[in-house]
Amino acid sequence: MGNERLRPSSKNSRSRIFKIETERKYLSITQKMKRRDAFKKIGLAGIALSTIGISLPSMAQSQDIAKDNLIINRQKMKIANTESPTEFELKHTPEISFLESDEKGFTLVKIHMGSQGIVHPTLENHWIDYMKIYKNDKLVASTEFEKGSIRGFSEYFIKLEKGNVVLVEIGCNLHGIWTNTATF
Repeated sequence: MGNERLRPSSKNSRSRIFKIETERKYLSITQKMKRRDAFKKIGLAGIALSTIGISLPSMAQSQDIAKDNLIINRQKMKIANTESPTEFELKHTPEISFLESDEKGFTLVKIHMGSQGIVHPTLENHWIDYMKIYKNDKLVASTEFEKGSIRGFSEYFIKLEKGNVVLVEIGCNLHGIWTNTATF
């Protein structure tokens, strides 16, 4: 008789227990599905972000590769006859001018990409791609130029003392590396 109390005897109570167990299973399955959907969404968001993260550097990298493919000459060049430079040589030689100095010893230094009024071209396939400025053999400035978007002209305030030597190095993507020096 004691066992009868533990087991549901009526059809009604068995159906209630079945209903409760079914609801529990349904809730468990629903929770698992919601959790699975949440993980799917998190996974898809992660994939989307990583794809964007991969494609942005890839685009920048492909632009750098295209630019690098246009930079074909890194040979150090110089004027063959300094008494009579050619127009080609003048176009590639940076011109250095010293202008006013301030009270703190900084002097305005103008740099043209090209000398004696001959300006280096700025085209999509022919341009000055970088410039470096040295003071007494120590690098003080370095600039990269994008192809076809900027003409070769720069101004810097550089702390100079009498006798300091300024060297400017420029790189033409087609015709090599050219330098010029000037003493302050």
